[in-house]
Amino acid sequence: MKQLKTVGLVLFTAVAFTACKNADFKTTSSGLKYKIIDGGSKDSTKTGEVLKFHVIQKVSGAKDTVMYDSYTTMPEYLPVQQMAPEQTNYSPMEVLPKLKKGDSLITILLVDSLIKKGQVQEAQLPPFLKKGDKITFTFKVLEVFKNDSLAMQDRQKEGEAYQKREEAKQKAIVDAFEKAGGKDKQIKDMEAYLKKKNINAVKSALGTFVKIDNPGTGTQVTDGKFVTVKYSGKTVDGDKPFDANTMTAQVGSGGAIPGFEDGLKQFKEGGKGVIYIPGFLAYTQGVPPGAPFKAYEGLYFEVEISHVGDAPPQQQAPVVMPQEAPKADTAKAGGKK
Repeated sequence: MKQLKTVGLVLFTAVAFTACKNADFKTTSSGLKYKIIDGGSKDSTKTGEVLKFHVIQKVSGAKDTVMYDSYTTMPEYLPVQQMAPEQTNYSPMEVLPKLKKGDSLITILLVDSLIKKGQVQEAQLPPFLKKGDKITFTFKVLEVFKNDSLAMQDRQKEGEAYQKREEAKQKAIVDAFEKAGGKDKQIKDMEAYLKKKNINAVKSALGTFVKIDNPGTGTQVTDGKFVTVKYSGKTVDGDKPFDANTMTAQVGSGGAIPGFEDGLKQFKEGGKGVIYIPGFLAYTQGVPPGAPFKAYEGLYFEVEISHVGDAPPQQQAPVVMPQEAPKADTAKAGGKK
């Protein structure tokens, strides 16, 4: 699959390069330069249908930078619909509805034109853009679905396939990490940290260290139970705080980093203590933006458990465990995406 993605990127780059060398680009009424490479289909796209396509976005200036490549994730989907001119002005949306299955499209936007048209202010340009740069989008239409229902079914399949690829990729990273002795080293590093701080913590079978100030006297925390926990998270390196909250979540739902859930399972309702998590049981990917720690970095959480039950407290709806984000979540305590 990785080979196919690489081949796709090379082919797209070749198409874009060849097209950009040619002088037969067309220009829309707004000034957008574009070129459609016919894929051979005779069926024109109709309103109400849905395009499935890959897209690569590249910024060209002092150097070329690929800003987005859907081959590394999954295809995009776009319904074909009539749009007001102001909604499509100087954007690929002017041309996308013209595409058929198999077609390729290259569009070129000039940053200077975006500024001139008032679509962006020069002072507000992101760091990777400046006057004189151009933004190139290269599209490849994979399929055209007759309706949104068919497109949604396909999107779900693509999403599941992408998730499996990501899980396999992450497993390979973890396996390589363990094979190189990273897991054992992080456990020893955590033991050294606790010894230096004179902290008496018990190591679980999974590898989490837990300092139990009060084990609690109520219901035991186990998979499937709803737990309300007040927590505050800090880094082992430098004791830098990164989150504090009170939340209710279902343990074992797969939404939390392994060490956080494992640590909670060492308590009963009313329990209080500190969970020390070696990096391999913390954020191994998807570190929240702005977090003061890196992937595979050790963390610890001070926790106080006020509720353990088969259902969340009546006054509070269940929420997902604190999560590692994609792509744009805030740094939450113990979770992953």
